[in-house]
Amino acid sequence: MIKLICCDVDGTLLNKEREIDLFTKEVFHNLIGKVEFILASSRMPKALYHIQKDLGIINSPLICYNGALVLSGGSMFTTDQVLFTSTIPRETIEKLVKLAEKAEAHMSIYFNDTWITAKQDFWTEREINNTKVNPNIIFDNYPNDFKLSDITEAHKIMIMGEEKRIDALENEIRKNKKVALCRSKETYLEITPMETNKSKGLYFLLNSIARFSHVTSENIMAFGDNHNDLELLKDVKYGIAVENATSGLKDIAYSITKSNIENGVAHYLKDFFS
Repeated sequence: MIKLICCDVDGTLLNKEREIDLFTKEVFHNLIGKVEFILASSRMPKALYHIQKDLGIINSPLICYNGALVLSGGSMFTTDQVLFTSTIPRETIEKLVKLAEKAEAHMSIYFNDTWITAKQDFWTEREINNTKVNPNIIFDNYPNDFKLSDITEAHKIMIMGEEKRIDALENEIRKNKKVALCRSKETYLEITPMETNKSKGLYFLLNSIARFSHVTSENIMAFGDNHNDLELLKDVKYGIAVENATSGLKDIAYSITKSNIENGVAHYLKDFFS
């Protein structure tokens, strides 16, 4: 019996406009009260709250930054919602900033519900469009004004740029830095703390909230599309990959549904629960 559904967001749940369509809203709303829902994403909290609102699950827990930040719920971030946090230390941030500068790549730093972006450029505008949120701080004269005086730790660093530059940067970071890397797109490199992932975040959450004490891996269905969903889909009984997922994720999936732009998650849930 399914008691909990854990779902990735970008490339899995959202359509090509990066939105929740009416069909998906209807399916989720019909399941409210029958199962619990948890979103598990590389996004920051405020980039998930509006999605929770659309789905009708506004006070559900959240797994953010690929498991580096786990929240008990709420519709606005407060530190008392934090169940688990793991961060990249200041020393590593400084080294990563220098590498991004050398590669002439865009740098964004995320901590709790704060987004600091190096400058107002194509990449910043793209992320605003994709996530429907705005940066908290923008440095207009990068790298000269990109100061780290107020940044002591980060839940995620995102470096964006031309594919070849990101290729070289990823190789360099893998050799020298103790962090977790996810290539969410050819032009995106997401950096999170070592040994954090969505599965660890989910099971920490289940062990921290009393109403989930009866939920086991046998009762969980999870959906994903990318490398950062691998542990999550492996560690539950019903790990479902969307059609547009990576081949590695499809290889370990319990089942494969339609792509995100074909409402794959909603179709699978509707068929399964009917």
